[in-house]
Amino acid sequence: MKMGWRAAAFAVAFAALPASAQLKPDAQKAYNNYQVLAPHRAFAIAADGSSYDWAGAPGADPGGAVESVLKRCQEKSKSTCTLYAVNNVVLNGRDWKAAAPPLLPPIGRLRPEPYWENKGPQAAAGLIVWSHGYMGGKNATQSAPQGQVANFTQQGYDLYRFDRQWIRDWPGDATQLVDAVRQAKAMGYRRVILAGQSAGAWVSLAATYRGAPADGVISVSAAHHGEMKDMTDMTRPRSEWQQIVRGIKPGPRIVVVIFKDDTYDVGGRTDDASAAFSASGVDSIVVAYPPGFTSHGAAGGREFPQKYGGCINAFIETGARQPPCI
Repeated sequence: MKMGWRAAAFAVAFAALPASAQLKPDAQKAYNNYQVLAPHRAFAIAADGSSYDWAGAPGADPGGAVESVLKRCQEKSKSTCTLYAVNNVVLNGRDWKAAAPPLLPPIGRLRPEPYWENKGPQAAAGLIVWSHGYMGGKNATQSAPQGQVANFTQQGYDLYRFDRQWIRDWPGDATQLVDAVRQAKAMGYRRVILAGQSAGAWVSLAATYRGAPADGVISVSAAHHGEMKDMTDMTRPRSEWQQIVRGIKPGPRIVVVIFKDDTYDVGGRTDDASAAFSASGVDSIVVAYPPGFTSHGAAGGREFPQKYGGCINAFIETGARQPPCI
């Protein structure tokens, strides 16, 4: 498994955490919160077990998160800190690089999340596919998934990514995502959930519209026409949105989230989705302008998945409608 580990950043030697080490109650509570975060992430603990910290960072590997958490933990505790876990791998005294789990093979255009312990189609509870947002001229294939995926990975779902470095062929991307979901089901994944933000939310819905046999879709701040200030025709984004939501057939459970003051939102889309799903019988929840969250990227921090992740997961998994989603 070849990864850029930034060896120069880790010249300081850190003591190994004994395999028998147990987290104290406060640290265990913090670790439980840590688990409801998306990768890349790392959790560190001081030698006496009384201090701990965790950090997250985007990138091709968890190196940035490891560097950040060790520095912060040592500054906080004034002592040597050791790594307890990196992503969902509990180290038990192992070197974090040596403990890197093997990568499962790609599924069509889907690739496994790097440094993530996936179980494979027979052992996993299912597969959740993260589709990232996109900003013109920037490569988002190393961006971090949002925390909406974490409740599923805690339940034993494998985590894969649908990465698009450049977006030039929307129909082709959606069709290839359809093909990958079909392949994942043929491999034995019992459930497949599509989750995404912005362009990733749009392509997840578009693939479902085109017949992807997904069991659930989590669409947050769906967009692919750019910001309103750059649009010459604001009727097109909404008409294409209407075509997608009206064309999705019953089967998957769908969560749509739109935030206030989203500069990519032309308006009316929550009403469009609610009306379309009501007419077609699609089992859905539309979270329209949740209070306390504003802007296109409002789900990118810890707060939104911590508040809404549980009710999103409950609906996608069981159909339960719980606050604050409703």
